[in-house]
Amino acid sequence: MRKWLPGLLILADLAFTLAVYDRLPDRIATHFGVNGPDQWSGRANAAFLLPAIALGVWGLMRGLPRIDPRRLNYEAFRSGYDLVVLGAVLLVVLIHVSLLANALGWPAPVERMVPFVVGGLIVLVGSVLPRAKSTWFFGIRTPWTLSNDEVWARTHRVGGPLMMASGVMFMLLAFVRTPVAMIAVVTAAALTGLATVPYSYFVWREVTAGKG
Repeated sequence: MRKWLPGLLILADLAFTLAVYDRLPDRIATHFGVNGPDQWSGRANAAFLLPAIALGVWGLMRGLPRIDPRRLNYEAFRSGYDLVVLGAVLLVVLIHVSLLANALGWPAPVERMVPFVVGGLIVLVGSVLPRAKSTWFFGIRTPWTLSNDEVWARTHRVGGPLMMASGVMFMLLAFVRTPVAMIAVVTAAALTGLATVPYSYFVWREVTAGKG
C-alpha cells in the first residue's frame, strides 16, 4: 500500500488545485528570499508545474531500481526506500500547496516551511542510509563505496547520522532570517553532508591495505 501513497498525494494535490484554480490570482509568487517573494509565475504554470514534477519524481524513483544492475539489493531496505519516495513526493506537494495557499491569502509562511520540510527529507534519507545496500542510484555513491561492500556499509553507518545532522541544520533555516546566518548554516550543513566522501576513501584505503 505504501508504494501507492505518493500517487494518492498527487491526486489530492491536483484535486485541491482544481478546486481553488478559479480563485487564484493571475500572478503567483513562486520563490521567496530573505525579504519575501522575489519571483512570480503565471497562474497555470504555478498551479500545474509542481504536480507534474511530483509525478515525475514518483515515476523516476519507482523506475530507477528496475534498471539498476544491483536492483535485488533494494529488497534489503525496501520499506526505507519506499518511505524516501513518499517523503520526496510529499515535499513537492507541501511546497505546492503552501504556494497556492499563500496566493489565496491564507496564512502560509512559505519562506519558513520550505527549508523545514527540505531539512526533514534530508533527515529521513539519513535515517535510511545505514540500512541501504550497495546500489547505483541510492546512497553515498563514491568510487570506493561502489567497489567494496564493507566500505559501503561502514561509510553509510557514519554517513547516515551525518546526513541527519545536516538535515537538522537545514531545518534551522526556518528560524534564521539574516543572510550571514543563513550562509553559515547552509555551509555547515553542506560540509557535514560532504564529509562522507573523503571518509569513504580512507575506509577504502584501510580495507584494501595489503590486498592485491
